[in-house]
This record gives sequence, C-alpha cells and structure tokens, in this order.
Amino acid sequence: MIDVNAEAEKTLSVLDCKITYYYPENFNNLPVVSFYNLTETPDFSSDNEEDIQSGCVVVDIWADDPSQCGKIGLQVNDVMTADNWCREFSRDLPRDGDIYHRTMRFQKNFVL
Repeated sequence: MIDVNAEAEKTLSVLDCKITYYYPENFNNLPVVSFYNLTETPDFSSDNEEDIQSGCVVVDIWADDPSQCGKIGLQVNDVMTADNWCREFSRDLPRDGDIYHRTMRFQKNFVL
C-alpha cells in the first residue's frame, strides 16, 4: 500500500508557498495550499496481492485575492499532472470574509 498523502506532499513541495496537511492552522500568512487523502482503493490484484492502487487527493488553495487562487491553481495543476496525477475537478468556493478558496481534486494510479 502507498501512502497517498506522502506522495501528494512530495509532488506539491515544489510550490513556492506554504504546504500543509488537511486544513491551515491559521490564515495569517496566505497563500497556503492544503491537501488530504480523499480515497485509497485497490485497483488491481493478482495472487491475493495488490498490484495497483488508486489514490484521490483534495488540494485546497487559500489566498488573499482571487487572482492568487487562479495563479496557484495553474501551478498546482502543472506540478500534479507532471507527476501523473489527473485533475478530476476544480472549483472556486464562496468567499469566507477576506479569504478566497479554490478546491481541486486529483487522482493517480500507483503500481506497487
């Protein structure tokens, strides 16, 4: 079994902003990119051994203005797809006070 969170964190670590697991502890120093594992499933098994695992992660972008969300969203898409993640979904969420929020979902198959 692959730790999907570790794989996503490794991929996102090249971004030029703070990366955090699940949800930012505070919003004092934006922008922040957070991520978490949505699902892990076995995709193919043989001889009672898992050969291929599928993982899906949610990546959230938190920023001071919508243009930051857009620019960082493009960077997230570029680094994730370059590492063979497939974007399934991307959406701007309603603003919460002064914080803009974009959520994205990526899926990847891992050969074990």
